[in-house]
Amino acid sequence: MKSTWRLQDIIDLEYFFYQDQAESTPEKLQEIRERDRFIYQEACRGHERLPDRSLLPGLWLRARRQQEEAAGNRILPGQLSQEIYDRTQLLFWLAGLLIGTGSSLSFFTYTGTAPLNVFHYLAAFVFLQLAILLLLICSLALRLKGPSPPPSLIASLVASLLIRLSRTAARRLLAEIPAERKNGFQAVLGTLKAKRQYSALLFWSVFWLIQLFAVGFNMGVLALTLFKIASTDIAFGWQSTIQFSGEAVFRLVRSLALPWSWCLDSGTAFPTPEQIEGSRIILKDGIYHLATGDLTSWWPFLCLALTVYGLLPRILLLATAWFRRKSCLAGLTFDQAVFDRLLVRMQTPLVSSQARPEDRGREAESGPTAIQQPPGPGTGLVALVPDEIFDRCHETELAAILAREGKSLAGRIRMGEDYGSDRQILADLAASTEQRDVLILAEAWMPPIADLLVFVQDLRLALRGKTFIRIGLLGRPDQTTIFTPVDPAAMKVWRQKTAALGDPYLAVESLAGQI
Repeated sequence: MKSTWRLQDIIDLEYFFYQDQAESTPEKLQEIRERDRFIYQEACRGHERLPDRSLLPGLWLRARRQQEEAAGNRILPGQLSQEIYDRTQLLFWLAGLLIGTGSSLSFFTYTGTAPLNVFHYLAAFVFLQLAILLLLICSLALRLKGPSPPPSLIASLVASLLIRLSRTAARRLLAEIPAERKNGFQAVLGTLKAKRQYSALLFWSVFWLIQLFAVGFNMGVLALTLFKIASTDIAFGWQSTIQFSGEAVFRLVRSLALPWSWCLDSGTAFPTPEQIEGSRIILKDGIYHLATGDLTSWWPFLCLALTVYGLLPRILLLATAWFRRKSCLAGLTFDQAVFDRLLVRMQTPLVSSQARPEDRGREAESGPTAIQQPPGPGTGLVALVPDEIFDRCHETELAAILAREGKSLAGRIRMGEDYGSDRQILADLAASTEQRDVLILAEAWMPPIADLLVFVQDLRLALRGKTFIRIGLLGRPDQTTIFTPVDPAAMKVWRQKTAALGDPYLAVESLAGQI
């Protein structure tokens, strides 16, 4: 069984993560552990096989939604965002329809004294769209081939417009939401924009809106063209200061009509050479000598050209955006650090004496078969311990702390002695044949310095694959241990600084109780 994810599910998931990370008191953190363990046990109840790791985030999300609904919080960011997005889709399509209708309306201002120039129609509604389409296809090819190029100007403008529209549309919907929850709603939108694993999903969502606008534009132009042709006596002709021959125009028209000329007669698919020559406008001669049949022979060709080169490619790009967005949602791996912390809380039995009696009973009922190896590519953590606290970081004490979170200690390495030794650590980790997660111990009461952040970036380059890097924070040491609780304000500073690195496999945790 595979979970089917939607954009609104991702938004709600990040919202619940934000709520949990905002908690800082030991009592609240213990409640979060008990809650997530209880969700996991309920998912295991009545099943011989344990849920697959990829299904756990979906099971957790469904349970959290049920809890929010039971608490009376019926409006969640996912539902709100989906409603705003649905309205924005309609707005983009209507805007394209109105702009297409308006632009073609100015073209069809026909006074009856001079035919409408087909070159103007082709230049404004066919050739210009073909040029834009070619640039768009080249941009997509570059994006799909390798590293994503900078977003196009149009995509950036649409994204900015979408944000403005979302804020405007959200004001009324947010009016009924308590003030303390509005910050969470806004933080989730910022999180989605910042996380690289969602960049493709957001790109195709914006791309979908652009194509909706383009489809509406072409539909507006085509609808008004057909309406004018059906309701008025429109004459089409061609003229140019450059002395094109009728034969040259015929070759151009015949080439443009190749996609549909195989199934229509030449007189319908495109004008014949005689009709083209008969609709040529010579300014000094006027139009009275021109035959009506020649002047009306152009409209099927113009409508087909707009449909084939304007409307159909946009429909195909719209379908591409839909499939790519589906592919992005189906390809979510949930192997980032934030999901790892969630799965550890779900799969690690409670050992605290503060656990509720009913939870302890469930742990006993579940037995050892309910315990799975926590996720992550490594089988144990390699701890990098700063030189100044290395002697007080006892291996047995650190291993016991990690064991409570379902992790094991693969060894300790002293770091921070000098620049050369740190470079050697990076070289040794890069050359190691075993892929293990890395734990960097740090004193939280000291703000993260630039050298440490650079070291973390170099460490990411040295490690292979999706190896987790964990920064384990310590509070101010006392006489008995260095593993003391971390001040919530210090935790916030560390998470903000490390978030700027944009590493989805980097986690900042406290080794004394934080999630």
